[in-house]
Amino acid sequence: MASITNFPILDDVGSFPLPSYTSNQRFDKYYWDAFKAILKNYDIHKNQGLYTNVVHPIEHTFQLKVQTGMEVINYPQIVDMYSQFLTPMKEYEVKNEPHLIEPRFARLLEVDILQQWAKRNYEESGEQIRLKVCVTGPLELYFKEIGFSVYTDMAMNFSKSVNRFLKNSIVDSKYMKTEIVAIDEPSLGYVSISGAEHDDLVKIYDKSVEGLNCDVQIHLHSLNSFKIPLETKHINIMTCEFASNNQNVIDRKYLEDFDKFIRVGVCRTNFNAIMADALDAGMEYQEFNSLEGLRKLIDSPERIEKNLRIAHKQYGDRLKYVGPDCGLNAWAPVELATELLSRTSQVVKKFRKEQINI
Repeated sequence: MASITNFPILDDVGSFPLPSYTSNQRFDKYYWDAFKAILKNYDIHKNQGLYTNVVHPIEHTFQLKVQTGMEVINYPQIVDMYSQFLTPMKEYEVKNEPHLIEPRFARLLEVDILQQWAKRNYEESGEQIRLKVCVTGPLELYFKEIGFSVYTDMAMNFSKSVNRFLKNSIVDSKYMKTEIVAIDEPSLGYVSISGAEHDDLVKIYDKSVEGLNCDVQIHLHSLNSFKIPLETKHINIMTCEFASNNQNVIDRKYLEDFDKFIRVGVCRTNFNAIMADALDAGMEYQEFNSLEGLRKLIDSPERIEKNLRIAHKQYGDRLKYVGPDCGLNAWAPVELATELLSRTSQVVKKFRKEQINI
């Protein structure tokens, strides 16, 4: 457990907007060129197209995240969460093993890029980067590729592939250390799964995260099916969308009985719903045309603090991580997304100081 001076720990989740100096079309086009170049050990910093449209946006947005005060920082997930993994899984598949990627090709381009950036950052600041690596989970990839009828043997190949991506993303240098890995499973709890039994699903998740020497989160939008990850050996932190729904909880006793912890979102990120609420409350649509107007959509410090206090009361010392709810891709421009992270960070750090003084 973290010491009281940094309890709970700040981390962020999921996607991030692309800076305005490039476009999603250019980013997507150059992303896979950069991926293949990395596999061949080319220095992608020396290629102007790759640097301008992929390397610099990733480094730039990550640096912005660092400056917000977040403590364990997820790489900027700008590319689609499914193609990021399914594309290389299909292209570099083990012969006669559908959906099983060859280990040396299970690379996250973002982690490769950020290792070089972290070295430069360390030389300038002396600070080690605390990294979070989020990957799309085995069942979420299975649902996308095959459907909701789960055959355990086939799903296990998705799990093994996810595990290979994660193992290749564990960094432990003086410049950067992978402190958290997270498997993103937003559909679990919402969809009906046929075929695989409860124990099979537990094994599928455990296989995807075995052998990792760091905190392991499962990112859920709903806690409806929480007993599946709760019973795994290797997942030690549940997560959920809490800021958007304070009723999305489980009894603390479950966490204590299974020696698990929880991460909750304390700042809402469901952009479209927040915008709809603002319009219903009388905000003019034209206000969204300015950054100042968009900033009004970010939860107030008072609302973030209220969510944090409710979560702390619910979970006590089982509340290990907090941050925003899932994903900031819709919170463009990047200045808006970083403002949301900064505001969340400031509230959480103020709360921690108050806890020390009690």
